[in-house]
Amino acid sequence: MTVSFVIVFLLGILAILLMLGCPIGWAILVSSTFSLFIQHLDPSIATLRLVAAADSFVLTAVPLFIFAGILMREGGITKRILDFSMILLGHYRGALGHINIFASMVFGGISGSAVADTASIGTILIPEMIRKKYPPAVSAAITAVSSTIGIVIPPSIPMILYAMVSQTSIGRLFLAGIIPGILVGVFMMIITAFISAREGYGKERDTLPTFKEIAIGFKDCIFALTMPLIIIGGIMFGFVTATEASAIAVLYALILGFFVFKELKLRNMFSLLKEVVRRTAVVLLIVTAAKLLGFLLAYGQIPQKVAMALLSVSDNPLIVLLIINIILLITGTFADISPNILILVPIFMPIINQLGIDPVHFGMIIIVNLGIALVTPPVGSCLYITSTLANCTIEEVFFAGIPYLIANLLVLAFITLFPNVVLWLPNLLMPI
Repeated sequence: MTVSFVIVFLLGILAILLMLGCPIGWAILVSSTFSLFIQHLDPSIATLRLVAAADSFVLTAVPLFIFAGILMREGGITKRILDFSMILLGHYRGALGHINIFASMVFGGISGSAVADTASIGTILIPEMIRKKYPPAVSAAITAVSSTIGIVIPPSIPMILYAMVSQTSIGRLFLAGIIPGILVGVFMMIITAFISAREGYGKERDTLPTFKEIAIGFKDCIFALTMPLIIIGGIMFGFVTATEASAIAVLYALILGFFVFKELKLRNMFSLLKEVVRRTAVVLLIVTAAKLLGFLLAYGQIPQKVAMALLSVSDNPLIVLLIINIILLITGTFADISPNILILVPIFMPIINQLGIDPVHFGMIIIVNLGIALVTPPVGSCLYITSTLANCTIEEVFFAGIPYLIANLLVLAFITLFPNVVLWLPNLLMPI
């Protein structure tokens, strides 16, 4: 039995399980285990690979950032971000759309998760937008697509996974996400302005904010705005690692929730910890299963074969990146961010290294690209959340969100063509 046949068998089993609705982590694990047995490989390989994948200091940051985001959400930070956004943007036409996007930019610098962003902001803003006569699908679409900024602006859980797989500096990746994240938000707000003018969406206030209002709103929101600065600054100046920064973020969120805003309650902590465990378990199952799958793909020399196939088409880095972008856009519609990073990055890295493409630049292409996967059916996680909140179908939300997806695609094209947009801040503040 040839290795090529085994790989085809593995991917076939994986595809069948996914079509049957099996969770991605279990689908990868089951298909990989079958492939081990039909190749008569030692079953202990599976145990060794699973344990090695989980035994990572970097991965400790994942549950801690998840916990920090949940604490910030439950501790009243989301409401204060929205109140400050209302002060700054309430006088624009289509104000609630602008507020939704701006709040996602700020919240993205806290939670590191687009799904957390969608759930936190959507729960508050989608009902309010519908009450103010925004179509339900549009309300859900703006919330879903703007939440993709959450994984581009640091901290970012997908960036941590990419750094682990590619052996790239987390600090440089975090810095690299700042400009693309701001660009996505600005482009979405421009699109919102055009659509609001055409559809006649209203304002939330008729006057410009006074200096006093801005000062009061900023004072209430400053603790939320400070958190990303603490994380990025600590990593950038070498005071802490990403994992240590995530622990500081949890401590910071606990202090704010219990002693500053006093909205966290001790009796609720057990349910919050259960949410952290559930979400972390999903990520770690995918991480460990993908490590085993990655071993089998490497055993079959799939990365080398893919590299040879791509380089036979062209050795021009831009052409190769264009092809990889197309592959990522297609696979993103069928698989979530974590498995795509953990499976595809090891396949593409030999090509990236051979062509001399900066892994930080490639990482941001991966992150922006797979952010689009969160809002493309049939797997788009954020679509499911917002369609439920808005009581409309996934198809309606997706089609309403197409104009906003243009912002993501524009930024993706921009950073692919101009690497310095991504690399300027890392090279300035954390030179190699």
